[in-house]
Amino acid sequence: MQELVKVTVVVPTFNAGDTTRGIETARAIQRVADQRGRRVEISFFHPETRQSFAKQITEAGYDARSTGLTLSQEEVDTIMRADHDGTEFLTDQQRSGEVIDAIVEELQRNRPDLVVFGFIPHAGIAAQLMGIPSVVYTPFPMHRPWVEQYFLQDVPDDMKLRIVDRLPGRLRKRMIRRLSSLVTRSGFFRQPGLVRAARERGWENQQADMFGMLDVDIQLVNDLLSYYAGQEVGPRTRIAGPLFSKPADVPVPPEIVHHFAGEGAPKVFVSMGSSGEKKYLLTAIEAVAGVNCRAVVVCPPHVVSLDEARLHLGEVDNVLLTDRFVPAPAVNSLADVAIIHGGQGTVQTAVYAGTPVLGTGMQWEQCSNLDRLVQRGSAVRIPRKHWQMNRVREALERLIADPVHAVAARELQEELASTDGYQMTGDLIWDLLSEASRGNESDM
Repeated sequence: MQELVKVTVVVPTFNAGDTTRGIETARAIQRVADQRGRRVEISFFHPETRQSFAKQITEAGYDARSTGLTLSQEEVDTIMRADHDGTEFLTDQQRSGEVIDAIVEELQRNRPDLVVFGFIPHAGIAAQLMGIPSVVYTPFPMHRPWVEQYFLQDVPDDMKLRIVDRLPGRLRKRMIRRLSSLVTRSGFFRQPGLVRAARERGWENQQADMFGMLDVDIQLVNDLLSYYAGQEVGPRTRIAGPLFSKPADVPVPPEIVHHFAGEGAPKVFVSMGSSGEKKYLLTAIEAVAGVNCRAVVVCPPHVVSLDEARLHLGEVDNVLLTDRFVPAPAVNSLADVAIIHGGQGTVQTAVYAGTPVLGTGMQWEQCSNLDRLVQRGSAVRIPRKHWQMNRVREALERLIADPVHAVAARELQEELASTDGYQMTGDLIWDLLSEASRGNESDM
């Protein structure tokens, strides 16, 4: 009988996208384990937080347990805004050290053969301290030269001035590359407090920043390979095809089916994820209410309550508000346009469904995700400072009226359909495990 392989997945369960990608990576590992006749035990652990998507892990059939460390809502808010503001996850060095210690303690207790984690650098430090083979899944290549050259697809929304908008294309591209280089000097990439806490615990990676924290065996970027054609993504980065939640057993709620039923008015799906912000979601609600369409809007309770959203909307018949979990791929497939915030999973879900997109990014990475769709012709991105009701309404009406966006969306859909991200991801991880196992045998 094959030896049991233990995998520990570390996830920040206050982040829906990170949690979902952890679950889908686990499914990829399990799928290839079954193909290769390998035995695997996959478990998750996470910090305790008020806002948590840990239930999704247990519903997917995996064990999920807390690290025994509780993060306050203020700490969660700071972490969620870090790549928006270019700041540290946690500014308190002692607190950063406590997070590392909690993860190290869990790894010592569970003794996994592999650690898998998302954009939580404390886990990368802990895995390196323990010497455990590790895989990180990131929304973009965490290779310094790539970030310095390609991270930003456009000038960040927060920095846009009229003079920037008027720059010639060549000069604008030079500015974007210069800004990409400067981004690596931000608190988000440097994480000085976390570096000091890690050094106190014996962490010796020569890259004393986020690049070193995520410098593990494999850096998975689960996205379309064509986005990175001709780019040097780094020796540890693997572009492994999209992974995102496609809940096959969850039916579309009947009220959504009924609202979208029939011919005539275009159908619009509005979903801004766990990192969306209230004012942008409320603006989207106000915009779709004034367009000749039938719209379904997901209102996550931690972003805006259903009561507040209904009060903002007023008495209109063409917009259905819901705070229920909805199977996003299925609902996207029913819609003619998706209004989203640019998170990787949300973008990939729209591509999977072949749905044109109207979006505004809350964070640098989300803006870049949307810009890739804009470059392919399937999306319109509105900068945050211009996300106003009239502009959103005008952009939505253009997307509905011009079929070129739908054609581009279908082309991307076909490209995604020909890419098996689960097989690619699972193969990469099991090849790593096999290599580590052979290395252990030769050391004996």
